[in-house]
Amino acid sequence: MFYKSESMKFLLSIISFLAVTLSVSAQNESAAPKDKYAECLAKSSSAWGSNCGSCYNSAKSYRINLKNVCDEKIDVKVAVQERSNRWRTFNQNNMIPGDSLSGYACEGTGKYVFWTRKAGDNTIVFPTEDEIDKEFNKQK
Repeated sequence: MFYKSESMKFLLSIISFLAVTLSVSAQNESAAPKDKYAECLAKSSSAWGSNCGSCYNSAKSYRINLKNVCDEKIDVKVAVQERSNRWRTFNQNNMIPGDSLSGYACEGTGKYVFWTRKAGDNTIVFPTEDEIDKEFNKQK
């Protein structure tokens, strides 16, 4: 009887180990980016208080520069958050490899988000400014 209960404990520990391992593996796979083009856009620089001809007071501005690091053309939408929590958006279609896009907020928070897709792939629709505001300004 002792032998069977030890065998049963050993078997249960193996089953538990496998269940945890599979669960962690599934979580890691779901956390992986679904869009390979999201990895094509990389932050090349950012700056606070940079000169901005479109802003009344550049001292409070935030500028983000993003670069296409892939060897394919991509379409990009970038949103940069203002202190008012509104998002200022910038689009660039057919962004060639090595090209950069700059986005800014006149009174920025330092937050930005972006969306990418293969150039010309209109089956993927970028969000509107209202959709971005609703998604990223949810009440907590």
